[in-house]
Amino acid sequence: MIDLKGLNFRYGRVRPLFQDVDLTLPSGTICGVVGANGAGKSTLLKLLAGLNFPEQGRCEVLGYTPSERRPAFLADIFLLPEEVYVAPVTPAIYARRYGSFYPRFDQATFDQLLADFALSADRKLTEYSYGEKKKFLLAFGIATHARLLLMDEPTNGLDIPGKSQFRRALINHFAPERSFLISTHHMHDLQGLIDSVMIIAEGSILLHATLDALATRLQVRLEPEAPEDALYVQQTLEGFRVVREGSSDAEADLDLELLLGLVTSDSASVRRLFSDAGLSGIRS
Repeated sequence: MIDLKGLNFRYGRVRPLFQDVDLTLPSGTICGVVGANGAGKSTLLKLLAGLNFPEQGRCEVLGYTPSERRPAFLADIFLLPEEVYVAPVTPAIYARRYGSFYPRFDQATFDQLLADFALSADRKLTEYSYGEKKKFLLAFGIATHARLLLMDEPTNGLDIPGKSQFRRALINHFAPERSFLISTHHMHDLQGLIDSVMIIAEGSILLHATLDALATRLQVRLEPEAPEDALYVQQTLEGFRVVREGSSDAEADLDLELLLGLVTSDSASVRRLFSDAGLSGIRS
């Protein structure tokens, strides 16, 4: 579904943001894209959508070159940006106007999601709150049945019930032929939703692996003191969450915040752990 090889990108004459990035992402996955602010998460999604153009290297999505912006490609991809802009029209008019660009757009799915999100069908979209606009565009994006959904900070502006609705909507409408990429710095919003994770830093994809693969190589335990032999340690009110080599167990979970801390602080150890599994995008 996504194939990047030796991809390089920079903004203007500033230093490169991405250098020699390789990535293969199959269909049928919900992948979380995490990293510090400015790491390039939004830029990566725009490259995949054809809104940014690589300086060199291969960028292939759904069998197309995104920068060519071919109609068949655009009909099978939907980008939910962090900053949303909507027309001053009702949901019904928006669906009639823009749904025709997506051959598999499903009005029944769209109407059901509007009801699930408790969005008024009589108000103009410009009268919605920021969170309501996000939920509306998510409902529309899901209803397109596009094979690739790219979501940039989709839970920004959502309250706790809204975040639960977001998670349910993605799970209920996921299918093996679709893939969802979710970029966020609200890492806890992705717990229990994603099946793989991508960590971006230092101009590259430092790690791309399934959660199952991570669980076979890393274990987390809550300990009263910080040991010297740990891969990574995070202090909490209850003690120290310690990441070591080994299979995970029920005592503690390797959440995304811990994983991000481990990868960005000791990429060499993670590279060693995953080098034989063909799962890691870690770069030297």
